Amino acid sequence: MKPCLESTANRRVVKILRWFCVLLLVVLGGFAGAAALDLNSIAWAEEPLTAGTVPEPAELSATEPLSGEFSLERAARALDTAALHWQETRKCAACHTVPPYLMARPYLATVSPEPLEVRRFVETIVEQRLEAEPALPKDGVTAVIIQTATALAFHDRAHSGKLHAATRQQLDRMWTLQRPDGGWEWPFRDTPPVKSDEHYGAVLVALATGAAPENYADTPQARAGLAGIRKFLAAHPPHSLHQKAMLLWGSSLIPDLLSANDKSQALQDLAAAQRPDGGWSLASLTENPGDPDRQTGDGRQARSAEGHGREFLVYVGRDKTYKSSLESDGYATGLSLYVLRQTGVPRDDGRIRRGVTWLKTHQRSSGRWFTPSQGWHSQHYISNCGTAYAILALHACGEIPDPTQAKD
Repeated sequence: MKPCLESTANRRVVKILRWFCVLLLVVLGGFAGAAALDLNSIAWAEEPLTAGTVPEPAELSATEPLSGEFSLERAARALDTAALHWQETRKCAACHTVPPYLMARPYLATVSPEPLEVRRFVETIVEQRLEAEPALPKDGVTAVIIQTATALAFHDRAHSGKLHAATRQQLDRMWTLQRPDGGWEWPFRDTPPVKSDEHYGAVLVALATGAAPENYADTPQARAGLAGIRKFLAAHPPHSLHQKAMLLWGSSLIPDLLSANDKSQALQDLAAAQRPDGGWSLASLTENPGDPDRQTGDGRQARSAEGHGREFLVYVGRDKTYKSSLESDGYATGLSLYVLRQTGVPRDDGRIRRGVTWLKTHQRSSGRWFTPSQGWHSQHYISNCGTAYAILALHACGEIPDPTQAKD
């Protein structure tokens, strides 16, 4: 819904009055204090965002300056802006923006109140069965069902601790789409890590089931479906570090997704991928030289080129071969830290502390963490997911006040 002209005019008046007060403070404080005044730090100068007032987000770019100071407030604002604007302009529960937003945003409640319009938007998709948005292919509809179920389950877990009726409805609907082999139809779009393989969809279902409150995983339909997932995963072992990381995450909520030996090896591999600066690179998570379905001459040639393993890594897709920078990014660092914490690596472990330092020193001026697109995408929307994962990681590492605890 678009704001009316009267409310828009009122907001402009309020903004003018606020900035007049800011300028008055500068004058009264002297020009020496003006240089040190951080206008962005004045919380009351920012209005709560809604779908009707959200501005267009700044372009996602590798050249966006780093923030001079780590700020959870700016992170909350960046997440709200991306999700609300996507919801308002695209009417889409995009895999890279809305679902991870709902998974992470409750953990910033002590910093900034969560606008619940995004939650209501996803509930409406579920209740009115709008997953086709409006004309997605079958694999796309399946992906929306799974991802909205996952988002709602994690949001319920963090926000209320109770299983909402819409969440249960979408979780139950997932199982009706499960194939006899235990997997699901999933979009192949050469856009790793999300739209590249069916392994991701199957593990996402396990995550949704394990995260859902009120012991949903013990319901008959969930038990039967999880047995199918275990069968599917046994027949489709992980071929990339991202798949291993997702399995580690899933195994923290659902038992027996990984054997003890496979879990230990996956943990070692994930920890070993940490870069000298303390971060992780999405390129190292998505490179897929072990995938038997992606063995191509172009891929072998790209991996034999000068700089491979030092400056870039290679993802072989269905259509093309892609090179990606090895620089650390928000998605890989956030996901890796979060997964390590979920699997029991303590907060004070040196690897965890170095990763936290990377996140705190690599936030961009907008409040986001940048991640370059992999595959054929070039808009870097995966940065929205990376920002959400950074928040999940920071909370898991004890860097964000727990919203379940009352303020002193």
